[in-house]
Amino acid sequence: MSHKKAQNKLLGLVCCIAVLVSGLAASQKREASKEVRSKLFKQVMADSAELRECIDKEEGGARAAEEGTTVEEVDLNRDGVPEYEVGLSTPCACGMVNCSIFVYRQSPRGYELILDGASGFGLDVLKTSSNGYVDVRVTARDNAAAQSRTDYKFDGKQYREASATIVQPQTGESKPAYRRVQFKRGLSSTTVQGKVSIALPDTYLVGARTGQVMTVELTAPRKAVTFMVMSPTTRSLADNTRTWTGSLPETGDYTIIVEADERGSTYSMTITIK
Repeated sequence: MSHKKAQNKLLGLVCCIAVLVSGLAASQKREASKEVRSKLFKQVMADSAELRECIDKEEGGARAAEEGTTVEEVDLNRDGVPEYEVGLSTPCACGMVNCSIFVYRQSPRGYELILDGASGFGLDVLKTSSNGYVDVRVTARDNAAAQSRTDYKFDGKQYREASATIVQPQTGESKPAYRRVQFKRGLSSTTVQGKVSIALPDTYLVGARTGQVMTVELTAPRKAVTFMVMSPTTRSLADNTRTWTGSLPETGDYTIIVEADERGSTYSMTITIK
């Protein structure tokens, strides 16, 4: 995968803003009042300084962004009290395909954020429930040939990610959206294996600290299989390669993406951190 493709893939995870707050049957949606729309738009602006600063620089500013905002009522806790799905059409909130999604509920102090960090082009209410709130699914475009589907469950205070998969709609084939790399006690190296294609890559998360040295070595029967490495702030450290060693610039989760061409292939990859 080229650096440009990686950037496009990451930018695709920033698109519209949808905000949900509590009420109405989970299977029904209807447009909320203009007054509610205005209040929720202001709440989004208050909760996201980065979004607010971007919108302020746009032509028309907050007024234009609010005019392009849509609000639909939806029920997450089945209590009959209106909740809301809010979408902003501003470029500051929307990318090529996917949309950032926040979930709010009404509280005595106003609107309370109960889901943060989701992104996609749609939110579906599922039939299952957790702690009084229906489970929800966010569907997003992962690449040109696959979608990602992330399910969230309510833990009593907030919605938390429960599972994430990538799916190739044409074939129905799916796999975990990512896997966290674990090192056995006393070891600084581990080997992972898999099968990838351009539609269904493998993504690994590796926790590491600033100054540590990471080495990644990949072997595969086909040269089309390569990997890329990104820092916790999505800075590209390696791209389209089969071996890499580097000193780590940040503390956090590093992302390793293994990919191939349309034919696909198996692979084995060893990750070492010292």
